[in-house]
Parts: sequence; C-alpha cells; structure tokens
Amino acid sequence: MAFAVRRVVFFGSDGIGVGTLDWLAERSGEFFEIVGVVGGADRRSGRGMRSRSNPIVERARALGFPVLQPEDPRTDLLGPLVRFAADLCVVFAYGHILRREILDAVPGGFLNIHGSILPELRGPNPIGGAILAGKRETGISLMRMVRRMDAGPVYAVERVPVADGETAISLGEKLSAAAIVALDKRFKDILDGSLQPREQEEERATYTAMVRKEDGILHFDRPAAELEMQVRAHVGWPGSFFPLGKEMVRVGRVTAGAGNAENSPGKILGLCGGALEIATGDGILRCFELQRPFRKMLPAELVWLTLRP
Repeated sequence: MAFAVRRVVFFGSDGIGVGTLDWLAERSGEFFEIVGVVGGADRRSGRGMRSRSNPIVERARALGFPVLQPEDPRTDLLGPLVRFAADLCVVFAYGHILRREILDAVPGGFLNIHGSILPELRGPNPIGGAILAGKRETGISLMRMVRRMDAGPVYAVERVPVADGETAISLGEKLSAAAIVALDKRFKDILDGSLQPREQEEERATYTAMVRKEDGILHFDRPAAELEMQVRAHVGWPGSFFPLGKEMVRVGRVTAGAGNAENSPGKILGLCGGALEIATGDGILRCFELQRPFRKMLPAELVWLTLRP
C-alpha cells in the first residue's frame, strides 16, 4: 500500500538547490506541504570574517519556512527533525552524511537529488568530476537515500549535455534546472508510490573525491588538455593557481594547444594573442585571464606586464 506523503522537509547547503526549494515552495499545499528546511550552519567568511548564512538558509527564511541549522547533524539533528513529523525528506547538496537513525526516523525516507547519472560519479564532486572525466553527458538522478554513499535505488534520471568549454558553474546551472524538470515529471509519482526505484548496477559504479584547496595547484608536467579540464572543473572552489614570480596567481579562462616538446614543463613562453603561454608535459596551456592575490581577475597580458622579470 502506497504511503500517503504530505509533510516534506528539504535539506540543502549549496546554491544549486535554491531552484529546487523554490519549486517545492510554489507547489506546497497541492499534494504535499513543506514543513521545514535543514541547512548548513552559518560560517564566517570574507575579509572581515563576518558570519554568513548559506543560500538555502537565506532563501528558506525569505519564504517563511522554519529552518534548522545543526552544527553537527550527527548529534544535533535527530530530535528537531522528529518534531517536524516529516513524511519524506528531499535532499540536494546538503554536504553531510546522515546517520542510520536519522534515515530511519522519517517514514517515507529520504529522496536524494544527485548531480550525475548513477552509478557513475558517486560522491561529493559529481559536477567537477564529470568535467575532469571528459564526459559529454551527465544528469540528475532522483534516488532513495541509503546508508552507503549514493548507492540507493534510482527513481528517475534527467540527462543534460556537457558542452565544449563547460565549467563547474555553467554545468551546475544546467543541473539545477534539470533537477526541477525531474521533480516536475516524477515527484508526484514518487510520493503516491506509483513509481518504484530500480537498484543500481554496482559493477559500473565510479567515485569522486572531496576537493581540497591543494587540488587547485596546476602541475605543468601534466598534459595541457588535462590542466584545461582541471581549470574548468575547479572554477569557484578551489580555483586553479600556480606560482608566478613571488606570488601565487589564480587562473581564469584557458585553452589547451599543441606545443614544442623541447620546452620544459612550466616554462613561461610569453604572450601570444592575448594569452600567457606555458609549456606543459604535452602541449601548451594558454591563459587568457589571471588574478593576483586580493586583486580582480584581469586579462593575462595586463597581469604579466606587472609581474614579468
């Protein structure tokens, strides 16, 4: 017998989920109602280290929903979540692994919106992972959350193309829109039990890792094509950077090109067509934009004129 879901709680901590929260808010009261939102705790950031809420929390407050911000979901979430009396939780980029007792506390379970075509690219970085892997297609998977990361059965997939030159930001925008399309097609069927999920093909599973600050360093012994994908995948966080003179310079737009094998990796070849060219393990990385510490991103030729020996 299908479980009659009425009370829904949304979990999210990243701006990619704002569109989904808006979609749920617009339809709340039709065949379900949003009774609360769980978001990440406020964090200090910026030069002044001011306390800032994440985009989901800000949007939820603007919409008038009750908000929970557990500092540690492992210890601070279960009691308040039970008091919401939720029938189902919808999760999109919350950023925390939920304990079994939390997953078991909600009768209808947790519907996770994952940014890849599962079982490929499980884990915390499916968007950047798709770019790093050279994927030509990725998508959104609506899946039932289980204790193992992104291993639960899948209700539906909404596919999106990965364009040439795609960045993590532009691909994230596509996936944010695709999540709304997937929910518009399938959410009601999931709620009334008429759509049943299918188990994933475990043997096809691939994984992504948490991105660290040091993952932004450009190692020029690698091929230029791989470095170009790294720059596009790491737009936003952690960015991509390399030492130039005495400074660590952040890289903006780049392209990869063929180069002379006689040049040692990391050698600055100079300006050409508005780009600073750098030799790599295979080919040349052409940097069109650079950013000095605490400055704006500028055309590479302007930055190079201030830093060249």
